[in-house]
Amino acid sequence: MEYGVPSVALAAQALKLLSRHKYRSSSLKVIATRLDASPTTCLRILRSLEREDFVRYDRETRKYSLGPYLIPLGNRAAELNDAFARAAAEIKRVAAQTGLITALVQRWDDLPVFIASAEPPADDNRFTRLSISIGEAIPLTAGAHGRCFLAFDDEAEWQRHIAAGLRPITPTTITDAAQFVEALRKVRRQGYAISDGEFHRGATAVDAPIFGKTGQVELVISSVCITSQLDERHLGNVVTTVRAAARRLSEWNGYTPHAGDEAATEAALV
Repeated sequence: MEYGVPSVALAAQALKLLSRHKYRSSSLKVIATRLDASPTTCLRILRSLEREDFVRYDRETRKYSLGPYLIPLGNRAAELNDAFARAAAEIKRVAAQTGLITALVQRWDDLPVFIASAEPPADDNRFTRLSISIGEAIPLTAGAHGRCFLAFDDEAEWQRHIAAGLRPITPTTITDAAQFVEALRKVRRQGYAISDGEFHRGATAVDAPIFGKTGQVELVISSVCITSQLDERHLGNVVTTVRAAARRLSEWNGYTPHAGDEAATEAALV
């Protein structure tokens, strides 16, 4: 039997919501609506978090944001979490090798979220520098980030998202059900995903999944570039580098490819 404390769960959900770029400064009404909770309950939770400096309340705007104590707490967590520390070091290596900003993406429920990023060295001018907002959430069904998570879910989960509607973010977002399923199967076969302008117009993303010991996708590595600056040769180099990094981290996590694991077989060819 699973045990839970509703108030603790709600507090965690509130912190996750405020960590998202879109909701980084939100009113009580917005928070209560997004969490599907009563304003009175949310107010008690937020005031408790405010007393502990986990959230900050601006009395002029009447909005809540993440509090100052989360900065040292987050830094300390990163230091103590070996898996995250290794992944953070790996994206720095990828950024240096590719010349592209590279990020780690984590899935929170049905939202992939940027949790860390690394830029290429300051003197690397191969590509125009892009920026990534930590905490920014990305639609799960639009682009390479989400496909790297969804591709390794049960196919019934694919149909759930199709039934809910594939929302177009840009004109190139895949909204046809058959194309969507084929794109997910391709990621499962290849072990990586590429998207061109499906989430941000004019931007190409090359992503690869990082597997945990049980075979579940824990994180995704993503390198992002302006599409017009990435020719076929450079794209091939980025794919090779990103896949190799994801494979190293998966192996460090204790992931062992099983016979018939299509993605693992493809990745082994890197």
